[in-house]
Amino acid sequence: MKPLRNLSIIGLSCFVLSGCITNKAADEVVMPKMQQNTYLSHAKPPQQFGFSIYSTEDGMAYSGSCRLHPNHLVSAKLSRGNIPVINIRGKSKRNKMNVLIDFSSPTSWLEFSTSQKFGAQFMGKDSHVIPYRGSYNTGGVDAYAGVIAQLRIDTLFMENIPFQIRMAQGSLGPLARGIKSPSIDAILGYDNLRNFEYIQINLIRNTILFSSTTPYIPHSELLVATANMVNSHGHGLAIKGHVDGVTTPVILDLAGDYYFARGDVKVSVTKELDLNYLSFDHVPTLILPVHNVPPRVGRKLLAPYIITICSKKGVVYFEELQKNY
Repeated sequence: MKPLRNLSIIGLSCFVLSGCITNKAADEVVMPKMQQNTYLSHAKPPQQFGFSIYSTEDGMAYSGSCRLHPNHLVSAKLSRGNIPVINIRGKSKRNKMNVLIDFSSPTSWLEFSTSQKFGAQFMGKDSHVIPYRGSYNTGGVDAYAGVIAQLRIDTLFMENIPFQIRMAQGSLGPLARGIKSPSIDAILGYDNLRNFEYIQINLIRNTILFSSTTPYIPHSELLVATANMVNSHGHGLAIKGHVDGVTTPVILDLAGDYYFARGDVKVSVTKELDLNYLSFDHVPTLILPVHNVPPRVGRKLLAPYIITICSKKGVVYFEELQKNY
């Protein structure tokens, strides 16, 4: 067990789950409905971007994800400290944006002005667009499904990347998780991140590795734990965990500036947390705004480890730093 008794509790900047109430950012300008409708009237069919379209009880929806060029492995530097924000560019080198890498978000998001700068297209059919219907708190601002033709992480190409475009300029509101510097232009959520063969986060070195198709082989002498991914409907990346002896999905929230958070009980400290042999006791704990969501582990708890997320294998590796680092 790794005791955390002496670690102070740092408040969450903002949870984006349903039920979290936040004030609008001072620099946020919500677009008038008439102006929104002008842009939405030019929506393109999802099939044009290689996505499928289907009907639900609430209306039209789409399924599909981005395409990655094969055999690419790139390293990106975190923009500020160990906050997982990287710089991504479009087809033109002049088009750059700050992107929060958020495995805990099931959806990717775009600020409206950024969407236009990168030539995003809204998706729809027969004058009907596809609104965001999830439970995440958008700050009371509507969002609609859209797509960017191409993005580049260094030399790694992503094509036809779907996003939810939030219809406000200057801010992503609560979705930016309270991060003020650098300003967050977009969020890559798990809907797109799970398409990579692996993504490795090193919060000590402040780097993220992205592999499009090359598998990852962990270092046996450095491997601390291997956690299996589990389904957690409506949420992002979850692994099998045990909280005070109870088996439960645990959301990996590397964008969250805290140790641990849960909504099932109101406690300031969780006695035992186990992530498949990666065990902690007396973990500083924050209270989630709703009780029936999975607990979350933040980057303050996971910062000492190299974390490799292999979505196609369905595992997450936790490794120690090399001795000669």
